[in-house]
Amino acid sequence: MRDSGKEDQFRLVSESAVQAVLGISGNVPLTPPAMAAGLRVTFYPRASSTNRLRAFVVRLQSALTAAGVTILRYEDALAEGKLQEHLVTIAAGEMQAGDLAVDHVTNLRTSTVVGIVDGPCPADFQTGLQEKLNSVVEALAWNVVQVVIFVDDRVWTVCTMNGAIVRLGYGEDFPRQVASILVPKLAAPVVPPHAADFDFREGQLDLTANGAAEYARDFIRSGKLWAKTGLMLFHTSLDSLQFRNRYYQRIVAAFLDHRSGMSYGFLARQLPVGLQPAMTLSEAEERFGKESWEGPGYRRIQDRLYVTLRVEGGPLVVDVPEVWVLTTRSGCDKSNVDVNRDVVLLGLSQGRVVFETPAGVSTRIDCKPSYDTLTILSHAAANAVVGSIIARLRPDARFPRMLQSQGAALAHWHGLVNHSLLPPGYFLYGQSNPPVSCSTHQSAIYALTGKLSAVQRSLEEGVEFMGDVHVEPYHGVNITGASLEELAGWVLDVIESDGVTRFSVQDVTSS
Repeated sequence: MRDSGKEDQFRLVSESAVQAVLGISGNVPLTPPAMAAGLRVTFYPRASSTNRLRAFVVRLQSALTAAGVTILRYEDALAEGKLQEHLVTIAAGEMQAGDLAVDHVTNLRTSTVVGIVDGPCPADFQTGLQEKLNSVVEALAWNVVQVVIFVDDRVWTVCTMNGAIVRLGYGEDFPRQVASILVPKLAAPVVPPHAADFDFREGQLDLTANGAAEYARDFIRSGKLWAKTGLMLFHTSLDSLQFRNRYYQRIVAAFLDHRSGMSYGFLARQLPVGLQPAMTLSEAEERFGKESWEGPGYRRIQDRLYVTLRVEGGPLVVDVPEVWVLTTRSGCDKSNVDVNRDVVLLGLSQGRVVFETPAGVSTRIDCKPSYDTLTILSHAAANAVVGSIIARLRPDARFPRMLQSQGAALAHWHGLVNHSLLPPGYFLYGQSNPPVSCSTHQSAIYALTGKLSAVQRSLEEGVEFMGDVHVEPYHGVNITGASLEELAGWVLDVIESDGVTRFSVQDVTSS
């Protein structure tokens, strides 16, 4: 069966080219049917369940099976007495310390544990967004799971490590909600990156030496404005959470790469990019030879990556430059950034990710890469690619000149933007994507392909491209602009008219 959603995703660029730019290997399922087809689920049998939970599990199993998910008997999911890797284990009900589902998992980074709790979501009893989020994190920590589902007589609520709180209904739409909302959250789980995942350069970031100090000051200038927006949530500290015992606290700490806790949202400042205007296909063939440029849609020539794009009626070839981004370290106060300790440098060159931490920072500082590292870099790479396209097709356009002279800014928060209030030249995309968080490979791919589609729309509509908003359904938004100060100022201007909102509990019971 053809996957029409995937075909639309790669209408302008090949899937293999996108993965080459981002350094992603292997198959990445991008649509709910593909995600379901790759999911293997088992139900943990040793939880003390209730009648309500048992009835819910029957419905859930039926909906998962209808979506195309493989359900394994618990005995068949074991290998040498432990749960196999790359498996979702669902535990409905209360479990005893020493016999939690996580106690039987081989590798928590390659497995997902879901807890189902009888009773309403604790966020329903909190008023502030931070308090709602903290109450969910507490439940995740106590049950040592990555996803928790609360079940009561009226609704079932899905809560994830990335801060999503989605309230769903029991009506005729239940199977569709399982297939379109729950399945993507299980198939694209939140896994914190480790420094070992990248080219890690500890203590090598010196803002004064590499000329980035001016761009780092954008964090300072915009800080008070972001604080007024209330969009950047605070850190939920591990020390503030309760665990059944110290053993489970160590498990959670290890899974989180020994971070001091979890925080939500990020600010990033892309450094100026050395981009070249795109070439036509005939120019590329004349320069590099007549070898096919179609095939996988990219070529590597003399340590450079060239990508073929199908835009404005004819193929263009882009020399993908390396990109560098200053961004807030995981866990810092985004509205009060100390650039000497809270800012790290990310780089992406031909799929290789570089992560530099500040020089002279105490080892006691929790200086970890953002969960959203690859999506941040994907936006930066996509800016460079679309800048190259625009520089070729619209030589007088401002966006490529801005990238070359001052870079760009990116902000992420858990909320929405009213597209009717966007500044002129801003394009919105991603509303119909599966609901995954920006810490996933899927989100990074959606960012790059979505930004390309936004530029294609700008060319077709004759509207100059100035920036974009990448919507992550049931999660948040990533917005690209000229500077963090400018973005924060715009947010403050429209927040009073409900043009920008923060998520709390997202109610889709009637959808």
